Amino acid sequence: KQLSFNGYYLVHNGEAVIIDPPNLLDDQLQSLKGLIEKYPNSPLKAILLTNVHHERMSLKIKEFFSVPVYIHESDAGELAFEAEHTFLNYNKLSCGLKVIHLKNQKSPGESAFYLENQKKLFIGDALIGKVPGKLNLLPPEKFKDINEARESLKILRNLDFSDLLLGDGESILGKGKEALEEFFIK
Repeated sequence: KQLSFNGYYLVHNGEAVIIDPPNLLDDQLQSLKGLIEKYPNSPLKAILLTNVHHERMSLKIKEFFSVPVYIHESDAGELAFEAEHTFLNYNKLSCGLKVIHLKNQKSPGESAFYLENQKKLFIGDALIGKVPGKLNLLPPEKFKDINEARESLKILRNLDFSDLLLGDGESILGKGKEALEEFFIK
């Protein structure tokens, strides 16, 4: 697909989460374990999924680290395994992340995670960074109605963020909000 598939390990407020874990080889899983061990005062609390399609390696990581998986309740039934927890729009999760449910997307539970005090926004499939510094939607056939999908993303304009951490493609650091505004202009 000529895109990077990203996952994130976030340490904040004395705890840690993994967001959309990518597929890892065994040595990479051991590297992740080493990284987690560097933060003993910030225990790993959860695996957070922005959507069901980012299930990827969640089950293996869940079992390896003995941590629960969280997903929007509208996507929970589509997972290959049962998540321990579901969330809804505006719920607060570990690390102070706030759920922003994005309607009319590829999956019904597509959500972004907003870390307000760090001005960071994590997005799964709702926007991709196929061209560095620019935002795109997935191909039209991935949506029931691509115009409704695009329109529903306008809720993101209400958030104050600078870093846009994408599940697919190149993340945009420092100028994420500007890139979002450019996306709506085109």
